[in-house]
Amino acid sequence: MEDESETGVYVGGSDPQMSASQGATSDVVRRWVRRGQTRVDPHDDGKRLDRFLAGRFTYRSRTQWGELIRAGRITVNQARVRPSRGLRQGDVVSYVPTPRSEPPIDPRFRTLYRDDCLVAIAKSGNLPIHPSGRYFRHTLLHLLADAHPEWGTLYVIHRLDRETSGVVVFARSSEATECVAVQFRERRVEKRYLALVEGSPPEERFVIEKRLGPATNSLIRKAVGVRDDGLPAATEIRVLHRGAGWAWIEARPRTGRQHQIRVHLKSAGLPIVGDKVYGRSERFFLKFISGEPLTPEEETILGMSRQALHAYSLAIAHPTSGEPLVLTAPLPQDLAAALTKRGLDPTPWQAEHRP
Repeated sequence: MEDESETGVYVGGSDPQMSASQGATSDVVRRWVRRGQTRVDPHDDGKRLDRFLAGRFTYRSRTQWGELIRAGRITVNQARVRPSRGLRQGDVVSYVPTPRSEPPIDPRFRTLYRDDCLVAIAKSGNLPIHPSGRYFRHTLLHLLADAHPEWGTLYVIHRLDRETSGVVVFARSSEATECVAVQFRERRVEKRYLALVEGSPPEERFVIEKRLGPATNSLIRKAVGVRDDGLPAATEIRVLHRGAGWAWIEARPRTGRQHQIRVHLKSAGLPIVGDKVYGRSERFFLKFISGEPLTPEEETILGMSRQALHAYSLAIAHPTSGEPLVLTAPLPQDLAAALTKRGLDPTPWQAEHRP
């Protein structure tokens, strides 16, 4: 059904300790039921419900819509009705899909900062921020809504990939949202990422400047690639430690293109360890999205069960005071373990840094 809406983006709480809420049965969850809905216009006043649906949404027949209505999957003004129900102007016709199973996630998150304007969270490395694709309840927003409903509405300002851990900032008002969003648009936000990569960087410090756009040789619809006709993109790289066939680096994106750091590093011969899209082979991602788990042998080839990329630090100007606000997310356990396995002490990146 067109005009689909996803209602309820609520969070709250002030507990700085790690939280691991999974799922929920509270009233908050009911706000997160995925519904497609549309409002009846004046020219549809008086029409039978099944005829209205078949005429407007032609991908199902009138008979098929009638079956869904009788099954309670179609409601009018949140009430079950018959297919012959006559519609009135302003009625809200809703469609509730069958609940779908969702892939497992790592539900851990940590509250880094909170005031009347902002909330900053350190998220785990296998956790989508918002509903997308096969993920709906298994998202950071849903976990926060369940754990801390007293915070009220949160506004998404920026995003991290599902498998990227680290700092995520939410606004608590439309005014704060616009203030911080302007900083992102004008590239006044300083972002620092940490990444474990394969290969040997050519220098201790260098800049990757390559235009990015939709990949032309990928089976993955959302994959990004280096293109002469792409958008300008630049990433500063600093080597923190070198190993045998790997490196621990800091990446500072000057621009904010989709998958920028991952694609730039791949183009430099330095794919991120564990990256299923831009690493050893796309087949790992294609297998994952098909719902088939990776074998232990495949995870060994990848080097980690998720991409070894961490959004370590984010610096913005506070929306009301204008003062610098530097938010830092300590290195999560899985990345720390990956460094320890390679003989590198992760302690310098695990310390707490609170504003």
